[in-house]
Amino acid sequence: MTASDKLTRSELLREKRESRPRKSSSKSTRRSRNKTSANIPPVLVRGGVAASVSYSRRKNKNSRRRFDIALDGQGAEMRLPSVPLVGIGWRLLSALIVGALGFMIYTLWYSPFFRVETIDVTGMVRLTNAEINIVADVIGKSIILVNPADLEQKFQVAFPELVNISVETEFPKKVVVNLVERHPVLAWQQDGQTFWVDERGVAFPPHGDGGPGITVQGSDLLTVAPAESEMIEEGEVSLPILPVDLVNAILTISPEAPENTPIVYDSQHGLGWLDPRGWQVYFGSSDEDMALKLKVYLKTSKRLKKAGIRPALISVEHVHAPYYRLER
Repeated sequence: MTASDKLTRSELLREKRESRPRKSSSKSTRRSRNKTSANIPPVLVRGGVAASVSYSRRKNKNSRRRFDIALDGQGAEMRLPSVPLVGIGWRLLSALIVGALGFMIYTLWYSPFFRVETIDVTGMVRLTNAEINIVADVIGKSIILVNPADLEQKFQVAFPELVNISVETEFPKKVVVNLVERHPVLAWQQDGQTFWVDERGVAFPPHGDGGPGITVQGSDLLTVAPAESEMIEEGEVSLPILPVDLVNAILTISPEAPENTPIVYDSQHGLGWLDPRGWQVYFGSSDEDMALKLKVYLKTSKRLKKAGIRPALISVEHVHAPYYRLER
C-alpha cells in the first residue's frame, strides 16, 4: 500500500483547496482601490503652469460650474460661487423665435411708426401731389402693404402721359415716386376732341396746364393713327401714335404758317393751311424736302399774283410737280 493510499480524507481536501488559484484577494484589492479613488478630491497644482488633475466622475443632472481665480500671490486663489448650468431645449428656442416673429409682424401691421404719411414725388410738370395721392391710396396704410409694382401700374393707367415710372419704399414710412412726363409738341383736334402729341408721335389725353403752342385741325384722325396691333403698349394702356414724319413736317412748316392761322390736315393732301388771301395750300404728309416745298410755294403764289390769277387751291405735295386749281 502506497503513501497516497494512507492519506485521510481531510488531508486530501486540504491539498485540493491549496492547489486552487487565489482570486478573492485580487477582487477585494480592486474594490478597495476603486473606493479609495472615488473619495479622493481633485488635485489642483499651484505655482508654475496651472493645471488640474481630476478623476473621472459621473456628472449629475444639476451639475454646477466652479470658477477659481488666481491671485497675485503664489499659490493663492479665490473661489467664486458655483453657477448652475441651465440648458435651453429646442422647443423653448423655437417658441421664443415664433413669439418674436409674431411680435414683429404685429408691430409692422398696426404700429403708427410704420404707416405711410406722405409720398415723395419727383419729376412732376403738370401733375400734382393731390392727384398722385388719390391714385396711390396708401396714406395711413402700413408700409408692408405698399407694392411698388402695383403702384406703377396704377399710375400708368391713370396718367397715360407718363413715359417712365419708378416707385420705391423706404422704411419706416416713406414712399418715393420718380416720374417722367411726356413733353407735348403739338395739339391734335378732331371732332371736338383734343390730343397732345409728343416728339415720338404718341398721342395722349391733355392733362393740366402748359400745353403745346402748335394746333393742328385733323379731318380724319383714325386714318392717321395706326392699326391697333401697331399701337404703343404702355403697361395695359394702348396709345395711338402719329407717323414721326408727319410730326416733323408739322414742326417744320408751323413757323411759316400765317399768324393766327391754324394748320389743317387732310387725309388726301396732307398738311396745309387756309391762306389769308383766300386759297388753300397743301404740302403733303412727309417732312422730306419740306423747306424746298415752302420756297416753291412762295414763288408760285407770287407768280400767280403777278399774273392776276386767284386760285382756289395750290398743292406742293410733290416738289417737282406743283399745281394749282381755280376751283376746288
